[in-house]
Amino acid sequence: MVSLTDVDKEILELLREGRATQSYLVDETGRSRQHIHNRLGILAAAGYLENIHAKTALYELVDDPLADEENGG
Repeated sequence: MVSLTDVDKEILELLREGRATQSYLVDETGRSRQHIHNRLGILAAAGYLENIHAKTALYELVDDPLADEENGG
């Protein structure tokens, strides 16, 4: 289980709206490309999201840990 950071939560909230590229997430969060890249890797390894198109770094939410938090889990 991953301890979610504030940046992780920002990323997950954006991905709740639909698929997004790494570049879009960088623009929307205002964080560095490297920081977002690192967090995406951690979230993907945890099984929360998936890189569905490597060439464009397009990500999709597959298991929403925020929903667990909202439901008291």
